[in-house]
Amino acid sequence: MKFQNPSQNPDPASGRYLLEPGLAARLEGYRLVRYRPAGGEPGGGRRSRRKGGAVEFADYRQYTPGDEPRRVDWKAYARLGRLYVKEFLDERQDCVLLLVDTSASMDYGGEAHKGRCALRVAAGLGVCTLAGNDRLAAAASGSQTALLAPLGGRGSIFRLLQFLEGLTFGGVSDLAGDLRAALAMAPRTGSLYVFSDLLDLEKVEKTLRLAAGYGLETTLLHIMAPQERQPVLEGEWALVDAESGARVEVSVTPALLLAYRRRLENFMEQLDDLCRRWGARRVMVDSGERPASTFFITLPRAGVLHPR
Repeated sequence: MKFQNPSQNPDPASGRYLLEPGLAARLEGYRLVRYRPAGGEPGGGRRSRRKGGAVEFADYRQYTPGDEPRRVDWKAYARLGRLYVKEFLDERQDCVLLLVDTSASMDYGGEAHKGRCALRVAAGLGVCTLAGNDRLAAAASGSQTALLAPLGGRGSIFRLLQFLEGLTFGGVSDLAGDLRAALAMAPRTGSLYVFSDLLDLEKVEKTLRLAAGYGLETTLLHIMAPQERQPVLEGEWALVDAESGARVEVSVTPALLLAYRRRLENFMEQLDDLCRRWGARRVMVDSGERPASTFFITLPRAGVLHPR
């Protein structure tokens, strides 16, 4: 819902660039936290479930004919009288998918514009991904469906920012449908980050169910404007649904604000229940927060980012 006073018009999103150069440079020193081993292309900096000959010891198993003698643990043989082979976790590139909700409901917030915040956070996580030698794809879900094919390396950061800067807000999102299209484009995706206000529980569950079916590690970046979390209103207002245009006249009283906050708490609980059911996590992002605070305080505390 947009809160609209008859005598006021929301300010448009402000700011020309998504990331200041200094902020982008700091983000290159951070990485996305992954809680499950990756399973993508060779040559990255993530642990894979595939057993290979790389850096990190995984387990022992009994020797079978055809195993390479150099993998035999001869010290274990001397102690136990049996042949055991060492296995290691191979290092592979993760492929990260950024799914940005560009529906009309995200076009709200004035200086704390939700859509602009979503694009900025997506840009920041993209910088961390590409600087960490993982691959990255992106998709938008709204009146325009836009896809960015998988990229790799620091040299691709400009293409990512260019893609995000070109997105506009409007219409209705189809997160699950656009996720399916993006996964067809980037089938090796291992991690999914969704940037949305998550207003439609049914759409959220469809998206989480699909992501779980593909075995993705999913993080919902829940973007809310300060006015949505703690409305400071009184008097006569019109509530306008940003996507359907439905309009309701209300008289804002303390009792109404209290009821709104209780409904909002219940809504958050339902979102968290869905995340638990489908193995995802939800991270609240305040669109009014300073970008540096979001990237270097909020997201590290939530376990999304970590210094390299």
